[in-house]
Amino acid sequence: MVDIVTVGHILNEKIIFPDREIYPVLGSPVAYSSVCMASLGVKVGIVTNIGKDFPQSLFDVFNEVGVDKDGVKIGRYSTNNELIYDQCGHKILKYLSKADDIQFVDIPRSYNNAKIYYICPMDYEVPSETIKKISRNKKKIVIDLGGYGGGTSETHPEEKDGNEIKELCSYSQIVKASIEDYNHIFGIRIGDEKKIGKKILNWGAEVCIITMGEKGSFVKTRDKEKYILPYPLKRIVDQTGAGDCYSAGFLAHFLEDNDPYVSAVYATATASYIIAGSGGVISERMPDKMEVEKRVKVIKNLMCQY
Repeated sequence: MVDIVTVGHILNEKIIFPDREIYPVLGSPVAYSSVCMASLGVKVGIVTNIGKDFPQSLFDVFNEVGVDKDGVKIGRYSTNNELIYDQCGHKILKYLSKADDIQFVDIPRSYNNAKIYYICPMDYEVPSETIKKISRNKKKIVIDLGGYGGGTSETHPEEKDGNEIKELCSYSQIVKASIEDYNHIFGIRIGDEKKIGKKILNWGAEVCIITMGEKGSFVKTRDKEKYILPYPLKRIVDQTGAGDCYSAGFLAHFLEDNDPYVSAVYATATASYIIAGSGGVISERMPDKMEVEKRVKVIKNLMCQY
């Protein structure tokens, strides 16, 4: 029995830095968020499609932390990609092959009692019809827009009205994306977060979360909005997976008390651990609950001073 289900493709990834390459690497929002949540003590399962070519060694970390794999389906292809960083830290994502889209029938019955479904695709592989059917079961749905035209998508919307996002918001309680994602989708930048938050809520979501890298994050509900300060780090090693582990920290705490603002502080504390290391989805990069609590106190103190 799991409390949270993550839905999207997992990756066999090659990360290419200007001075080095790492391969094979387990990647994707589903991989990062599920492993991180399991490290924080959450009972989590994954729904994903892979091919027979997927390296079995990349599943070791799921076994280490106890992620349930009932929702792993073997199909024709795996999703293989290259994540390329330039000298300034900007990234280019290239897909070499893609697994089949995820349909509602791919979700195992053993996940029927889950409390939250976290929809976090890489590149549109979770169709709106799948999410619509999940919503009919009265499940709490959280959607990351990065895979719907945002930073992990191969193509971005030419029209910046965001109408293709409107339907997704109507099915979800919480919508999360980075400022980079929102720039690809809506053409906005830092400074426009209040405007986009209002739009997301008007389309049906109850909570809008915008992560903004070194500037922290912004959370908006119908009666309140707040900026969450980042945890002070002396050195950032690798930002890959930071947004996904932000989601993991958020959901792990939200599962307990339903407070999006306190959960965002836990999210920030969780993500700060990930960017201090490298190597893809490995258990050594993931904090436990006690470690997150320590950093939560630091962030809360900073926000009181702010």
